[in-house]
Amino acid sequence: MPPSKPQQGLRTPTAGACALQERLHELLSRIATVSDIVKNWPESDGDVTATHVERTSRLIAAIRQVLTMIEKTETVVKADAALKQSLQDCLIPLDLLDLMDHGGGLNPDCFSRGILTEALGQLAGLTRRKLALSMLGAAVQQGINQRQAAVVLEQEEAGVKRERDDNGADDGGGVELPTKRVKTEGGATAIKTLI
Repeated sequence: MPPSKPQQGLRTPTAGACALQERLHELLSRIATVSDIVKNWPESDGDVTATHVERTSRLIAAIRQVLTMIEKTETVVKADAALKQSLQDCLIPLDLLDLMDHGGGLNPDCFSRGILTEALGQLAGLTRRKLALSMLGAAVQQGINQRQAAVVLEQEEAGVKRERDDNGADDGGGVELPTKRVKTEGGATAIKTLI
């Protein structure tokens, strides 16, 4: 029997892919740090030169860390030819391209939010489908169990009937004896065997 081909979505990640994922995670963390510094930038209220210098120094250091992580990420991709080829062959979602085409003056956060919203919607759809399939599986299993119980009951009834037939054959030789209904003294009816 020939070995089965691995399904496209079930491949195990290579060492290069794991390293790339770690580098991208670190890069996103560094970008989030820069974003936090910019969002929490203090407003200038007169003489805040020391605060401004300290904040600017932190921002420059964070931007340098982002650049370093970009270089490390590029190094990981350049070092693994198969990973580089798979990234070049990767299909880009049309929704992302539409967002980029129509978002001329939009903030890049809008792209991220749009993609995140779409991903969460698809995840919710998958969760609903999974729940529906599990309910269907439970209903099918319940039907199978009921059918098996009915078959077992039928087999037990057939066994009891067979036992009665076997016991009846021993008592009367398989011949039914003639009977007659007779009234007793108290007015009740009894069945009497005529032999």
